Amino acid sequence: MRAGCEAVVAALVVTAACAGIAGQATGLEAAAELQRGTEPGRVVDAESGAPVPSAVVTWSAPGRGDSLAVVASARGWFALDPAWGPGGTVEAWALGYLKRVLPWEEATALKWRIALVSDPLALDEIVVTADGRPRRRSEVALHVESVGRDEIRASGAASADRLLAELPGLQVGPGVPTGSNLSIRGVGGARVLVLLDGQPAGGALIENRDLSRMSMAGVDRIEVVKGPLSALYGSDAVGGVVNVVTRAPAPGFRVDVRAASGDAGRREAQATVSGGGQPSPGRVLVYQVNGSWRQEDQVPGAANQQAAFSRVWDLRSSLRLATSRWAVRGDMTVLRERQRWPVGGGFSGFNDNTGATGWIEVRRRAARGEWTGRLFAHDYDHLYRSARGSAPVAGSGAPEQQERLAKATAAYSATWGAHHFDIGVEGALRGIRSPEKLLEDRASDRQVDLYVQDAWRLGGRDGAGGATREAAMSRGATVLTAGARITRNSRWGSTASPSFGAVVAVGNDVRLRGAVARGFRAPSFKELAWNFVNLGGGYVLQGFDGLEPERSWNVSAGVEWRPTAGVLAGAELYANRIENLIESGFVGHASSGLSIYSPRNVAEAVTRGVELELQAVELAGRGEVVAGYAYLDARSVRSDLPLDRQARHSARVRTSWRAGRLRLDATGHLTGQAPIIGPTPDGGLGRVGTQERFAALDVRAAVEVGRRFGLIAGIDNVFDARPGGWQGFVERRFRLSVEAKGLLDQGPPGPQD
Repeated sequence: MRAGCEAVVAALVVTAACAGIAGQATGLEAAAELQRGTEPGRVVDAESGAPVPSAVVTWSAPGRGDSLAVVASARGWFALDPAWGPGGTVEAWALGYLKRVLPWEEATALKWRIALVSDPLALDEIVVTADGRPRRRSEVALHVESVGRDEIRASGAASADRLLAELPGLQVGPGVPTGSNLSIRGVGGARVLVLLDGQPAGGALIENRDLSRMSMAGVDRIEVVKGPLSALYGSDAVGGVVNVVTRAPAPGFRVDVRAASGDAGRREAQATVSGGGQPSPGRVLVYQVNGSWRQEDQVPGAANQQAAFSRVWDLRSSLRLATSRWAVRGDMTVLRERQRWPVGGGFSGFNDNTGATGWIEVRRRAARGEWTGRLFAHDYDHLYRSARGSAPVAGSGAPEQQERLAKATAAYSATWGAHHFDIGVEGALRGIRSPEKLLEDRASDRQVDLYVQDAWRLGGRDGAGGATREAAMSRGATVLTAGARITRNSRWGSTASPSFGAVVAVGNDVRLRGAVARGFRAPSFKELAWNFVNLGGGYVLQGFDGLEPERSWNVSAGVEWRPTAGVLAGAELYANRIENLIESGFVGHASSGLSIYSPRNVAEAVTRGVELELQAVELAGRGEVVAGYAYLDARSVRSDLPLDRQARHSARVRTSWRAGRLRLDATGHLTGQAPIIGPTPDGGLGRVGTQERFAALDVRAAVEVGRRFGLIAGIDNVFDARPGGWQGFVERRFRLSVEAKGLLDQGPPGPQD
């Protein structure tokens, strides 16, 4: 833990140093910005105040046959053309946003700060990938699903696993011995990469993954990539990627608080403090700190919930400074978790997990693109103990397991003609410590990744310059993408992960996409170097240093159709074949007579299916409907058995209705029957049970009280369905929360970077 804290402190020191360097250059860069036009303006997001990159701003006047256009910078700044003048009309728009039209006089009164409202059904919305660069969805040919802030609030979910479990094509199963594992299109566990703001979540190196510990406090949205994309994300992105994106800080000091209570001892409290502003022209400095606490009388994944208990504390902070050329960001996250559940004989098991993460990122605009440098440090500790009573005995149990990760990244992103390319190199030092379970108590490795991607935009250009190029996708352009990542690891060797995709816009309303992508999962430290002896069970678990990475090929094709404003329909077919799957099996006997079990690359699996979706917003100006269905066929190639707990059918329908200060939400979700696969009496694997079909209805009502306060009440599983074979939370739950927004607010949100 001490090493992690030192890394975090170092990251913050570097943040301050970089902020000082950027500040020294601010005067010249701000002056250069002012010289680009008679009066600079800015295009921002209407909800968050964040800049809208590459927005198009045009001016037209009666009697003129043409219009004059400028394109905003990557941070939303634009300069007025000297030919513009009073009496004209100003239009501003960007991909992912609704067009805004306003008279010259109104734009002048707003001091040319033009706020755009996001288009909820934009065909080319902005997503954030592992390199941290906002990327158009047309540059990621695999299906990307985004769960926004309104949907997160409507779900009332305290953690990421409960929110994602409702989405078609995603299923949550129990961890070992506790926790929640997510599968995407039939591939789950260690084969799904989980990120927080594009950075690795803790616990993966010592195989202590658990989505239930990821709080929804301060989260803006969750982006889910369905399918392998190791070309961008690296190892573990076999089934897909989950990226939890936190809210960006906004200028103007404000405090938001929330408290919640519910069944099964659910208690929550969270607070967010944000602020900052423009200390000088052309310079923005903002910060945000979010803290949360939650507890329940249940533990995710535990079979026996009597006298169970779980509690999570977390703290997230972000500091960001930007000028016309520099952008500096420093983030820190601290986590502490306690779990307690019955293990038999009057004893309880206790998990204590502590993590600290810090990272610093510096971006600098260049002539044609942007340079990025990032340092990342992570420290995670896991301690398991068993004891009678409600608390473990200090100093008892197995020694603490520790995970350490340090990573450095250098990348360059630029546009050259119709090409937008990214190239980067990443180096990592990784290690775990687990006395009594590893041959030498410790294991470590060194890893280097080189990645490159190109998005080649074809068509949609009529010679009118950059403004038309930015609009290409809405006028029938095709985007071809190709990328690759080469990974070299000091323990298990090398692997290459290519990806190819195409996105074709047919007119303004139809988009076709297809992709062929490679994914891989590197063998874990436990699989390579484990040495755990269980004398009572008569066996020993041994790692195998000759393991190779698991690899997959995915093929997908889909279509999105927007027949009218406010309606979007889509469908996708996919097939994924995973080879070299690592499974443990009997390999012989030790001299002591103990049976030896060890992992080998022996299995293959195939997943395939179809997904359908329909969205309709602004129904009668007040309503919204989102529906989806997924069919999945997932099975092992060698045994022809279906994969464990993978349901063939899953579906969801969510409706929302607004009436003044009242909002009503109802969500119906279905997870079909699924097989439970496990050891059979003859020593093989087979179907040992059934996870029954689960259909539930969740409802929520929210009412605003004045400008700053709100009350939210909800019921999960209204009809109290309790299917057999489930180890998650399925019984009916009531919840009530109170929130206060914008306390001590010292002004409206301003632009930010």
